[in-house]
Amino acid sequence: MGWQKTGVALDTLAPGTTREVLLGATPVLLVRTAHGLFAIEAVCPHLGGLLADGPLSDQRLTCPEHAAVFDVRDGHVLSDPFGVEPPQGAVDALRSFPTRVEAGWVEVDLSPR
Repeated sequence: MGWQKTGVALDTLAPGTTREVLLGATPVLLVRTAHGLFAIEAVCPHLGGLLADGPLSDQRLTCPEHAAVFDVRDGHVLSDPFGVEPPQGAVDALRSFPTRVEAGWVEVDLSPR
């Protein structure tokens, strides 16, 4: 699919916030932290929790449904709903997507890797 325009201006996404966007049929969560701009799958693979509703602490995003914790920089699982750290645990990592800002607007690359 390549680079997709999100319709989100970088200035409207403050550090420490998230915004869910639908790019084609793919729900994507934009996450801005003090360390950068990231894009990950917007739905938790464990039981379908909407990650936009979860608390964000630095680069750690917690699923609001069952408390799985993900690293927004790359989608890796930091702990599963039972607090088990990888490589054990029952939650898959989130897909992450490259981001860029063009003329002040956020774009996401949905190309398969």
